[in-house]
Amino acid sequence: HSSKHTNQYTSLKQNKQQLTLTMAVARGSALQSMLRCCSRSTGSFRLVPAQRRSLVTATSPKSIKRFYQNASVVAAEGGNWRVTLDGKPVKTPRGTFLELPTEPLAKAVAAEWASQGEHLKPREMPMMTIGCTALDLIKPEKEACIDRMIPFLMMDTLCFEDDQENLAQVQAEEWGPVRKWFEERFGVKLNVGKGLMGPAHPDQTPITVTEQLLGRDEFELAAMAVTTETAKSFLVAAALLDKPQATAKDAFRWALLEEHWQIERWGLVEGEHDVSHEETLKWFAACQRYGKTGRMELEE
Repeated sequence: HSSKHTNQYTSLKQNKQQLTLTMAVARGSALQSMLRCCSRSTGSFRLVPAQRRSLVTATSPKSIKRFYQNASVVAAEGGNWRVTLDGKPVKTPRGTFLELPTEPLAKAVAAEWASQGEHLKPREMPMMTIGCTALDLIKPEKEACIDRMIPFLMMDTLCFEDDQENLAQVQAEEWGPVRKWFEERFGVKLNVGKGLMGPAHPDQTPITVTEQLLGRDEFELAAMAVTTETAKSFLVAAALLDKPQATAKDAFRWALLEEHWQIERWGLVEGEHDVSHEETLKWFAACQRYGKTGRMELEE
């Protein structure tokens, strides 16, 4: 089902995944293990991590029964906003108050809590998960987060051209404009790899991109890191957060262009592609809302 190009770079992508182990939290499995219990003793709800366990597990943690009635938001110091459950502020797994930079973002997280049924389903709470990731994992180590994303840029999916002529034409038509936008947005030069050759971007490209990323806050970086790891492409993440009129569906197609090309030729396998596609779209949409452009649109 995969093309020769995909087979050639499968092992490379697997190695790149190891660079983003901490971002596994953002895929829901780690958060689900954290939702083991809630403490009311300090007047706040805190997500308490379970005992040490692998982020990747073959068995699902026990489900957590809903323990609150209402979810809302309140203003906090510094212009931030907190999410509350029955009037008590929510904390991250590491005990930090979940404070978000805008009221609409806080309301979006509160809406996820409010939409839960009898049992909590962390995979249906991407906004909450990204917020916790930003405060607990990204804020203390912004440079480390950036360092984990740069390798994706250097071997970016959108910077390769397939050996199959028909697919290569589609890649040029759909990926080409994204590469051009990225070059103009960041003021850098990108190259395109063919066959077994990588793109070999100029040495200055990662330096310039890193310098610009250092000016972003932890919420943008968390959303960008989650998208980068999911799409296996830094260009897709940058376009999702920064490119005008870009949508989660656009990012989804860019990230899985070959798969879409194959589906258009052979059809969708129900129960496989459609389920995973729906979940990926949900996460991309949540990540976009944490970008500066997404926050502005929410506030409007």
